[in-house]
Amino acid sequence: MTDRANSSLNPPSPGAGPSRSSVTLSDDQLEQIRRLVAVGRASSVAEYVAAAVAERLERDRSLTELHDLFERKGSAPSAEHLAWAREVLGVDDPEGEAKA
Repeated sequence: MTDRANSSLNPPSPGAGPSRSSVTLSDDQLEQIRRLVAVGRASSVAEYVAAAVAERLERDRSLTELHDLFERKGSAPSAEHLAWAREVLGVDDPEGEAKA
């Protein structure tokens, strides 16, 4: 994958146009996305991938902000708090990956 993104997690400056990049997906992933496009769930494969990336970037930005807040406070959430958050958010591991 070619990465032309800014190294920070902040959104690009206003007026910054889209850049082209190459991403490799498995045949199965690409076929699933094409099916979603065919039934109108996305306007194109590129739009679907861009929306997925935007969602992930927002999640990562939010997690970074939360981590920074805890770091400034000088403490971390307890294991109980993390378990509650994972349950509420529907994730099951510390990296925030969704449950299958």
